[in-house]
Amino acid sequence: MDIRKNLSFGFEQTFTTTDWWTEPGFVSTSDTPKKRERMLACAEETAKVLGGKVKESLDIWNHIQYEVINRKGETQFFVTMDPGSIEVKTPPCLIDQIEEVNAPMFQGALNSGLVTYRNWWYGVKGGTEGGCHVNMGGFKAATNPLHHDPKLVARYFAWLHNHPEFHFPFMGPDTGPGGNAQRMDEHEVENALDPLADILSRQSLGADELRSLLADTTLVKEKSSMPSLTKFKGPDYLLEDRGQEAPYNEKELLLVCEWRVKLFEKLQHENVVLEKFPRGYWHGQRLSSVFLWDRFYQTATELGLNPQDYRVFFDRQFPLLFGGHNLPQTVQLREGRRPRIITNVQKRGETVISKTVDTRHKRFEMFIPDGSWSVRFGAEYLAPDWQNFGTGYFATVDLFIDNKDKSIEFISQQKIQGRFNPTNMTWE
Repeated sequence: MDIRKNLSFGFEQTFTTTDWWTEPGFVSTSDTPKKRERMLACAEETAKVLGGKVKESLDIWNHIQYEVINRKGETQFFVTMDPGSIEVKTPPCLIDQIEEVNAPMFQGALNSGLVTYRNWWYGVKGGTEGGCHVNMGGFKAATNPLHHDPKLVARYFAWLHNHPEFHFPFMGPDTGPGGNAQRMDEHEVENALDPLADILSRQSLGADELRSLLADTTLVKEKSSMPSLTKFKGPDYLLEDRGQEAPYNEKELLLVCEWRVKLFEKLQHENVVLEKFPRGYWHGQRLSSVFLWDRFYQTATELGLNPQDYRVFFDRQFPLLFGGHNLPQTVQLREGRRPRIITNVQKRGETVISKTVDTRHKRFEMFIPDGSWSVRFGAEYLAPDWQNFGTGYFATVDLFIDNKDKSIEFISQQKIQGRFNPTNMTWE
């Protein structure tokens, strides 16, 4: 089956406000006055772009939502509320329709003052947490490539497990254990690997059989795995990639779908041997922008993609820290993927709607010009595992910030060349 002409993409794209912190509850509660106001504005502006109108209705949680109806009288978008953001649900479309169908959504959101990121005081534009869920399938079961050949789905699971460079940099900063989208290497999804290895060796496989064989794994039971089989059932048989960090525009939306199409085309003709990694293998240096970019560049090229088109996703997931004063000329810091330590969980019935992460745990990526430098955190000298990457040295460090006055100091020739406060996330 022709993947490009049959695989459909539908999205749950999230937006927020540039001043999201000004209303208590905006990012932790679904229904707030400000959220209703901004939802309606987004729906009305999108309707203007489409030459249509807005209709108020209720979502599955009996919360207010706004249907954006185009000039043909069809509901094209649903503007809904989420605990962490405003979410817009889109209609399914083929990859060559993505920009045309979804451009009005981004334009309407922009016109109403919404953005796809959270502004942070230290200059970084972070994710909206929910990001963008990518639902893949078909317009009907008979033309759904994933229903037609479920082994594609099994191979997709295994390939992503083997290639973290194709999901780590595209997922939000708080993914991981207990996160909005669990990475394929995490302990929570390891129970899926043994049955998956058996599935990959089968000559034939039915769609319902695939789901049944993985029914006791988190790939089915937990909708927060990435990807997830929770929706892979009749009548739609959708494969959902949760936690895809929100693209900024329709062109970026196309990019994140293009690599999926290229991959499914490859997997139609190639089997995948599931690799086993030691516990914690994809942490530390391996979960860094440098290591992942090197792998991504090679793998993307093999898939027939232009890696440079995707560099923006890496730079946003591992942002350069430039806030404050007295920025050093020869040292750089990037925000790394911090260890995820959950301190509180809120539920709506059995559904988890919010988790509190201990932000005292931080990870940084350090770049220095040569190996003669030393790094001090408070009174303690750190011992980073420096790696030579051609133009200098690089290392990741995990810190527990137990004192807001402790700074990271970069020392060369017995002088402090740069001082960074990890509490304020600014240079001093």
